[in-house]
Amino acid sequence: MARLSCKTCQRPVSVCFCSRVVRQQNRWPVHIIQDRQESSHALGTARIAALSLSNCSLISVDPDKPSTDSFDTIQALRAAQPVLIYPGEQAQDLTNLSEQPVSPLIFIDASWRRSRKFLHLFSWLAELPRYSWQATMPSRYRIRRQPGPDALSTLEAIVHTLETLEHPAGKLNSMLETMDWVMDQQIRYMGADVYQSNYQNKGYK
Repeated sequence: MARLSCKTCQRPVSVCFCSRVVRQQNRWPVHIIQDRQESSHALGTARIAALSLSNCSLISVDPDKPSTDSFDTIQALRAAQPVLIYPGEQAQDLTNLSEQPVSPLIFIDASWRRSRKFLHLFSWLAELPRYSWQATMPSRYRIRRQPGPDALSTLEAIVHTLETLEHPAGKLNSMLETMDWVMDQQIRYMGADVYQSNYQNKGYK
């Protein structure tokens, strides 16, 4: 028998996080381009951001075989002159963006390897002004081995960006606390032994 899922957060009803979501206002529009593989991931963090922020869109697309609708939706973002939040040698420090007029922010929610597919599929993304930062705190995302010490989950990247641009530090902690709660439920489900064996103290990819 299939488990009942919440239609809003798309998680099983037993671990629905909707009651933990605190709505936050944001002036800088957030657009999340999500790899469809991530949408079915038990611990995908993009939906927490989409439900928490007043000015946020989540576009799910398969970069290997994009539908016409999703392709057109992403293409339409170009006209608004967005910026890309994504690391790379050509990325400027995020603090420089705070001196610029409000612009739409694009985040790619995908594994590092598959995120590059989006830059090839939508070549204009790679041409956008790009911003990033040097992480000073380790990621709170505990159930996926990250590629390096400065790698953050999509939700953490969004929180850090908005706190740099418009919110006081800590103002968006409720979003991170929701992510912590979701991870706690998943760790409880898999069991401490499995978690320690597969994720804890495993280093980086």
